[in-house]
Amino acid sequence: MTENETLAGRTIEALTSQSAAIGVWGCGHIGASAMYHFSQRGIRCVGYDIVASRVAEIQDGRFLSTDTAGIERLLATRAPVTATTDWRDLKGQQIAVHLIAVPTERGAEPSSAALEDIMPLMCEVIRETRLDGLIPVVVVESTIQPTWLDTVVLPKLHASGLRPGIDVLVGAAPRRDWFSGSKHTLETLPRIVGGTTPEATELLAAFYSLVCGDVVPARDAYHAAFTKVIENLIRFQGLALANSLSLAFPQYDMTHVLRLASTKWNIPLYHPSMGIGGHCIPLSPRYALAEGGWDNTYLEPVRQAVELNDGYFGKLYAQRLRVLFRDCRSIVVLGLAYTADAKMHKLSPALDAVECLKDTPRLRVHDPYYTPEEVEDLTGVASASFPDCLEDVDGIVLVTAHAPYMEPGIERHIQPGTVIVDNFGAWRDRPFAQGVRYHEVGRPGVEDSRSAVRWPEPSSVVTE
Repeated sequence: MTENETLAGRTIEALTSQSAAIGVWGCGHIGASAMYHFSQRGIRCVGYDIVASRVAEIQDGRFLSTDTAGIERLLATRAPVTATTDWRDLKGQQIAVHLIAVPTERGAEPSSAALEDIMPLMCEVIRETRLDGLIPVVVVESTIQPTWLDTVVLPKLHASGLRPGIDVLVGAAPRRDWFSGSKHTLETLPRIVGGTTPEATELLAAFYSLVCGDVVPARDAYHAAFTKVIENLIRFQGLALANSLSLAFPQYDMTHVLRLASTKWNIPLYHPSMGIGGHCIPLSPRYALAEGGWDNTYLEPVRQAVELNDGYFGKLYAQRLRVLFRDCRSIVVLGLAYTADAKMHKLSPALDAVECLKDTPRLRVHDPYYTPEEVEDLTGVASASFPDCLEDVDGIVLVTAHAPYMEPGIERHIQPGTVIVDNFGAWRDRPFAQGVRYHEVGRPGVEDSRSAVRWPEPSSVVTE
């Protein structure tokens, strides 16, 4: 048994015996769900966050704030889990693994500010913690530019008197799972890990194997961190291309063409949309451009895709949707979140939709996961009451296919003459009343875009 294997083994033994703990810096979606999963393996977890409401939710057993299936399964943790708004409370907790899960963006741009803020605090906790026979490890789970390891993480450790590779190990293990549902989870998806030294990589591989069924070691921490950026960039470019094709070829049913193309064994399904939203996908090209240089000639396609997606709903509205809504005096936007059944509105196309439609005499927004006050604060327009709101509007923008919107019989509330614009075709098969004008994004024409579809759409062999 090598010295490193002994170190990894001792670390895992200390964690599973609860003589050592995991410290989580940032208890949002990433940090809180990590606490939940590791606590289920019997590991003691201590979290720090500046948001008191998030800390209170964790203390109440609500770890996965995007989980809409109820919190029953989140309550029965096997190990003590605590959270605090005072970082000093992490002292004396014998923390062997520090997980960094702070936000690394501000608005639509990458930002290392939160990382810079917490590093000195973490360093003080590390300096004042005595771990017999162990070396603490700092792991960045947040999405970062790889060079931030050299410009932020390592310099902050050195400045505090800690020697990377000797007093503390450093690595990256970016999150790529989704937070609700059971298919793409922390446990089921391959986990990429990498350290700044081989010893760190081996320790991280052992640590994440406690939860993840498949751990994939990267060459080093830089390659591990960059993998998250690049895999999301690949997805972003495909989605942006689908939207670009939809605008470039208005005479074609591009949604249909892309579905047909996806029957080829190596072509994923991309559906034209109202715009690319979220915490990860739309930010990935900006991380790549910041890392490679905004003036990098070879990244010109990335720059063009970013420009296309900025305010994309406005472009779609000008070319396709304005004529559909020209006679509408009362419109409701359904779905503030950018993805179904989650309270996550980061860069959601719904926000652009509200901006484009702001001159509508009666404009309202509904999202089942936001209070009326939150809707009004975020959009500046009144919240609607669903499903009653469907009965007195002449325009509906279905941004997000939340479960309540997919209930049987919703179409009975929609009156003849109503215009429906459906982001991803969630209502494509609904038996609307005669006179309802339904348009799925990516389809041609201004009348019912389903009339030309005589056969069922094919399924993608890659993604469905």
